[in-house]
Amino acid sequence: MEPVYKWEPITEEYKNQGAVQVVDIEAETQQKLREIHEAAKKNVWVEKKAPIGIRIFTWYLFGRAGLYVLLLTILAVFPQSSASIWLVGGLGHFVPGAASREEAAKQREEMRKEFDAQGIQMPDDYMGDQKSPEQAAQESREIVMVYLFAAAVITAVVGFMWWNHSWKVRWVAMFYAGAFVARAGLGLFAAWASGVGAYIPPALIPMLMATIAWNGFIFCYLAFWPGVKEWFEGQH
Repeated sequence: MEPVYKWEPITEEYKNQGAVQVVDIEAETQQKLREIHEAAKKNVWVEKKAPIGIRIFTWYLFGRAGLYVLLLTILAVFPQSSASIWLVGGLGHFVPGAASREEAAKQREEMRKEFDAQGIQMPDDYMGDQKSPEQAAQESREIVMVYLFAAAVITAVVGFMWWNHSWKVRWVAMFYAGAFVARAGLGLFAAWASGVGAYIPPALIPMLMATIAWNGFIFCYLAFWPGVKEWFEGQH
């Protein structure tokens, strides 16, 4: 007579329950992994779907910073070339203090002409500590180089802020564009309401209107364009 093991059915039931629990845990784990994977894919998709205007302006900033670096390299490597002389002459007008230096040089040239007309040689120290033409050119070139270096750094930093979803740069750009439009609009309205007029040269009116329209577009784009707010503030 074969022995009967009454505990075998109970053991099989425990085995089945354990297998079901293992399957449930594995299924739950797989589900969580799928959710994490889908979330990661969604984030990557959001990165790829950045608004086209943001991408264009970001690469514009990087390109502009690269242009500044290129010009700085030309001035540093080829200081006596015609390109460097042209750059110093063209960019020197935008450097702070250029107007005062140009005015001093103009006054010195006028005084030299007066002395020449009277047949008298103007002393070198007549108008203070005057630099030779070579020294003046070297100083102007160095000032332009400092200006280009600062412009390249600032432009690159702002470009990285746009690239890294900085909400601060969005609000600064919105404030600047909105303030420009508001100030220009209030000035034109006040001039029209007073009946005096704004005394704007006719040749400058199209440029002024285009600038107001452009800044208004920038403000509206950053404030209301679909996806722009999510691009800057979605990760905060």
